[in-house]
Amino acid sequence: MEALWMVSVTFLSIGYGDVVPHTYCGRSICLLTGIMGAGCTVLVVAVVARKLELSRAEKHVHNFMMDSHISKRIKIAAANVLRETWLIYKHTKLSRERDETRVRTHQRKLLLAIQQLRRVKMEQRILADQGNTLVDLQKMNSLMYDVLSEVQGCRGELHAHIHGLEKSVQELREGFRILMPLLSSTLSTQNCSIRHLLRVREGRGRVWGRSRERQRWRLHRRRRGAQKPSSASHSSDLMK
Repeated sequence: MEALWMVSVTFLSIGYGDVVPHTYCGRSICLLTGIMGAGCTVLVVAVVARKLELSRAEKHVHNFMMDSHISKRIKIAAANVLRETWLIYKHTKLSRERDETRVRTHQRKLLLAIQQLRRVKMEQRILADQGNTLVDLQKMNSLMYDVLSEVQGCRGELHAHIHGLEKSVQELREGFRILMPLLSSTLSTQNCSIRHLLRVREGRGRVWGRSRERQRWRLHRRRRGAQKPSSASHSSDLMK
């Protein structure tokens, strides 16, 4: 019985009972049991609150029903204001004998109706703000989803472009590797042909120079041969 009393009073309540542990082991056991009990209680409360929490659709339905209910209350409060105003006007302007007691009573009721109307309008504003918050959150979620989808699409296109550029660069590298030996062979053949042409031109220039020298020497010999007969005829004329 003492153990059950200790469990019910010390463990499950605030912890102050007439039966308490005196050893360190008992106190540590009481401390651990209390912590475990508090944790289990918190978990149970969290699970129950999560189960009792309304979903988004249920929140929209609840807001719609509350809006309709508040609109009815606003109509009732406005009708009360109009009624009390009419009764005050009736007892002050239309009646021959003014009853101050009824007038004051209807004035109090008018003030209460106005206060109730203001309170209901404030509740309607709060409910509208909550509904706008839900709508804004939904819109924000949809916008964020659209932005994320666009970013993912752009990212895929960017990866595709980068992959294409890598392929193009690789193809250019392969082309340059293939082109380098062709260019070297072409340049070597062109150098050989240019050297051959230069040698041929040098040979032709030498031959042409030799032929010109020969022609000059022949012309010189002809001129000398033509000058000798003329000098011989002139000397013979002088002898005569």
